[in-house]
Amino acid sequence: MKAKKFPPAKKPLEVTRGNVTVKIYPTLNRVRGVDYEQPTLVYYQGATRVRRRFSDWEEAKREAELVATKLANGENDVLRLTSADRAIYVQALDLLRPFDRPLNLAVAEYVEALGLLPTGATLKEAVADYARRQRSVRESRTVGELVSEFIAAKEQAGRSERHLGDLRTRLTRFAQAFQMPVAQVTGRLIQGHLDAMTVGSRSKLNDLRLIVSLLRFAVRRKYAPRDLLDELEAVEKPEVRPTETLIFTPDELREMFHSIRPELSPWLAVAAFCGLRSAEILRLDWKEVNLERHFVEIKAVNSKTAARRLVPLCDAAIAWLAPYAQPEGRLAYYSEENKFYEAILSDVNRARKKAGNKTLFKWKRNGLRHSFCSYRLALTHDAAKTALEAGNSPTMIFRHYRELVTEDEAKAWFGVMPPTEASNVVPMLVAVGK
Repeated sequence: MKAKKFPPAKKPLEVTRGNVTVKIYPTLNRVRGVDYEQPTLVYYQGATRVRRRFSDWEEAKREAELVATKLANGENDVLRLTSADRAIYVQALDLLRPFDRPLNLAVAEYVEALGLLPTGATLKEAVADYARRQRSVRESRTVGELVSEFIAAKEQAGRSERHLGDLRTRLTRFAQAFQMPVAQVTGRLIQGHLDAMTVGSRSKLNDLRLIVSLLRFAVRRKYAPRDLLDELEAVEKPEVRPTETLIFTPDELREMFHSIRPELSPWLAVAAFCGLRSAEILRLDWKEVNLERHFVEIKAVNSKTAARRLVPLCDAAIAWLAPYAQPEGRLAYYSEENKFYEAILSDVNRARKKAGNKTLFKWKRNGLRHSFCSYRLALTHDAAKTALEAGNSPTMIFRHYRELVTEDEAKAWFGVMPPTEASNVVPMLVAVGK
């Protein structure tokens, strides 16, 4: 093929980048006795003079621009690449040009991404899966924003302050650990978060339950892909060993009633004979205690399960409550449950000491509620009925309270009555809210 003609002046063509200049000389190349005009690129690589011939001026000019740029940037090593390597380099630059991404950063990100992929997976597959997940996300929220929105929704729904406090504590901790968009949260990340927590299995399980509720909320509001629900199912739940169900005996209940100060009797009666949770008793108003119709109403807004229920009042409960009944007002004397435990312990142990009994009375965690469920199930032989009254599930009642006590023991528990002379005693009115 005949070479293109030289420029008319036949002077070297200079290409300059910064303080570097390379030249293309018009030269002749003889093939089989015929002279062809052929441009020759000349430049210095260190102390070495390099000469490279090309078939036409356009090709020589492109290479001269590349060489001048590399020399100006101090990238002499690039100039030692073979023609094939340089072609690959130029092609890579062309591919990256629409993304305005430097080649070195692009390669670094690619290598880092490959290191995160499981064996056998390709980067294209991973990106395609990510894109598919994101298509189901309509709005972006950070985990912190999601937590605030979730708690606000629970406040609007009228959840108890105790429940809201638990949400704030556990989910704020989760938001601090996951400072990222909700759509980027994965089951694998949650598993790592749980494994790294330095708390007991029960606390981990409680955190996981709230995290799952939070992320289900996110999926419903299109802040996270639906695939996240499948990933949550794969998170390994912390194993919690069952604890022994501790209950009080009828004699211990009788001792408590006979030893405590009068203002504690309504709280103890509702806890022992109705099985209300401590937080439910703290929110209970006297107008929700119907002595005439023999039931206590637990309003949905005050229930842990957000469901209204009626709990029957046995004769013993009515006998202990009647002297203190009021048209309205908070039933509980204290506003904090731990104060009841401390007061009962103090009163019973003081009475024991006075009687010469040196054995200390010990409180049993959730003992009154456990006692009610155990004795009530033994009396009714009906897990569903007991569960309805306790605000629990039949499965939980059957699993934890079956065969703990006998029917005779249950009759003794619900038969703990005030002394007959107590009916002649006028109770002292006390201020609530201590």
